[in-house]
Amino acid sequence: MKFARRMEISGVILREIWRAISSPYHAFAYIINRSTWQRKAREALSAELINPTDPPAEVLARASKSKGNHSHIFISVGEASGEAHAVNLLRAVKAAGGETEWACFGGARLASEGAKLLFPLSEQEIMGVGPVLKNIPRIVRAFGDFIRHLDEERPHLVVLIDYPGLHLLMAAAAKKRGIPVLHYIVPQYWAWAPWRMRRYRKVVDMTIAILPFEVAFYGAEGIPCSYVGHPLLESLPTPGPEEERDKQLLVILPGSRRKEIETHLRGMLRVARSLRQQQPGMRVLLPHRDPARHEMIQGILDEESADFVEFHKGDIHPALRKAAVVLAKSGTGSLESCLLGAPTVIVYRVIGRFNRFVLHKLLNIPWFGSANLIAGREIVSEFALLSEDEWQLVNKRVAALLAGEERQACLDGLADLRQRLGSPGASARVARWILPFCRRRDHA
Repeated sequence: MKFARRMEISGVILREIWRAISSPYHAFAYIINRSTWQRKAREALSAELINPTDPPAEVLARASKSKGNHSHIFISVGEASGEAHAVNLLRAVKAAGGETEWACFGGARLASEGAKLLFPLSEQEIMGVGPVLKNIPRIVRAFGDFIRHLDEERPHLVVLIDYPGLHLLMAAAAKKRGIPVLHYIVPQYWAWAPWRMRRYRKVVDMTIAILPFEVAFYGAEGIPCSYVGHPLLESLPTPGPEEERDKQLLVILPGSRRKEIETHLRGMLRVARSLRQQQPGMRVLLPHRDPARHEMIQGILDEESADFVEFHKGDIHPALRKAAVVLAKSGTGSLESCLLGAPTVIVYRVIGRFNRFVLHKLLNIPWFGSANLIAGREIVSEFALLSEDEWQLVNKRVAALLAGEERQACLDGLADLRQRLGSPGASARVARWILPFCRRRDHA
């Protein structure tokens, strides 16, 4: 068995090397047909809104074949935000009466919920080409642990949350063994490199989206996809009324990962410093909830002599509910800001030839901010910054949002955004897909 696993891992490595070598060919073929994919993306973004759905009958049938008296589920997350969704999902399954043994790739939070931690994947921060290459030995060992777990423990369901790179390899290994695979939070193939959907279609049995337009995009490519709502709504308070906002409070969100903070924080500080020169009474608040990043952030604030910044360590939501304007790096934080009704400017610093190539040649959506994609129109300003000089454009847009017609137009769009996402309860809806693979407490 050990020899067979080594051969399987070797085969996976060789196929991944071949995919990397052949990726320029796929990119070239995509560029030729880019207009077609851009049209498909536009059609999906303008599709009629749908309501969250329950699992189809085929899921229930598949579960009845795979589960006996014993129930065992494997779940994997690749970063901290995914682990938060996984924790909520485990709690929702328990609340609905589902009982099962959990094993996971994740971190301490999943382990504290009773899942057996096989590899601390969410604590590794393995994102991007450089970190992946640097951590290949660890990734290979983790994959070996996963297939050994599949062979020896035989889980009844594999649940993968976001993080499509390694998760697609894991999905293929589970599929090979006849183990159902549920992927929660589908990959953003609608943004760029949609040729990867061919592989995705082959290895994933059930796909769940958190953005309503994703169902139309995946469905058009023959991939059954269901919408459950956005999990952020479960943790967000209601937006504060406009009259209770601090009219002179700028909140900056430089991102959660180390590289994001290094890339965006200094530029955001320049914008904040300039605004304070224009409006001396302006307060600047930087909230950040990850203790692992606090020392780094404080170090940059000290280097930039940014003693005017109020650095808040903890929950970001109170600051977002009070902010007059938010300057946010594109990502989860920017969407939280928009859902809390704060006029927001979204930025993403484009560095390196590859990222510039993706922006100019591969991106097939009109916006990159989730708020604009969900709304199907530009309700908040966004900037893909190619140089440091372009922070001046950001400065002007933030200043324009402090008052006047542009601010009111943004507020109107943000009110529509939250309505389009519907009601909270995404974790409970996903739990309905998992419950058939569990024992039920009332029948135990």
